[in-house]
Amino acid sequence: MKEDIKVKFNELIKDLQSADMQKIGALETELQGMVEKTKEALDILRAINPNYLVAQHMKSANTKSAEWHELNLKSKIEPLMPPKLMTELKTLLQNESNVLLSALVLGLGNGYWIEYMKAFEQYHSVDFYPHLPNELTERYQPKFLAHFIHVMLDPNFQYTNLDMVPNDEVGYMFSWDFLPYFTIPQIEMFFRQINDKMIKGSKGLFHFANADNKQDLELIKQGYYQYCDQETITKIIFDCTNFDIEQVNVDNDCCSYLKFKKPGEINWKTQEWWRYNLLTKRDPEVKMDKPKD
Repeated sequence: MKEDIKVKFNELIKDLQSADMQKIGALETELQGMVEKTKEALDILRAINPNYLVAQHMKSANTKSAEWHELNLKSKIEPLMPPKLMTELKTLLQNESNVLLSALVLGLGNGYWIEYMKAFEQYHSVDFYPHLPNELTERYQPKFLAHFIHVMLDPNFQYTNLDMVPNDEVGYMFSWDFLPYFTIPQIEMFFRQINDKMIKGSKGLFHFANADNKQDLELIKQGYYQYCDQETITKIIFDCTNFDIEQVNVDNDCCSYLKFKKPGEINWKTQEWWRYNLLTKRDPEVKMDKPKD
């Protein structure tokens, strides 16, 4: 056995001694040059678009687990944003709420925003847990909670399944502190479906991660947010929906949002019948007249 090892060792030494050291030196110089050119190219790229390198993970990175989201939720009692923006969003939601419409709440969280959306007749809510949060069940009576159809997102569909929401039913869509944790392909899957859920003339507002803002970019680099920016989210709306973009607000770090409207006008007579049919099925004890033709 020792003799075999000795023979093998001598063969290796012989091969090393026969190597052309000039060729090895030339290869080493060539490799060093390639490394320097790569470094120079990256420096140029950073100077032109500092966000580009961060964005390269956006199609391959996975979203956080359901367990991670539940822990993250518990650390946030209220949304983190400037007081002025908070007041503006609360007022906007109160103005958009309408008893003849249903709302899609993408990322129910602890239900904080529901207080300002109470006029909607029905809520389709989705999140990473199968139950309504304690903050809602402790704050509201069962009669009001019956207005919710809440569903847990399915990991088998990359947490993007919205099959439980009927097509052509939603009159308003709202999402805050939810989409920033999803990859670009996942957001695209969401909006292809949301496009079918919304009725003509419906509106929506959603929060998105914006790498054009300094604090958002830092959270993206840390892996807390997934990559997105204003150009990307605008392209998603154009490519995956037929929505008209009404406003893109990027004034506040970690609070960028987009408002949209689906072309057309709401048929309020249709919505009266929708509410009548919903109430007679959900609340049979409520006596109401049929809508007038």
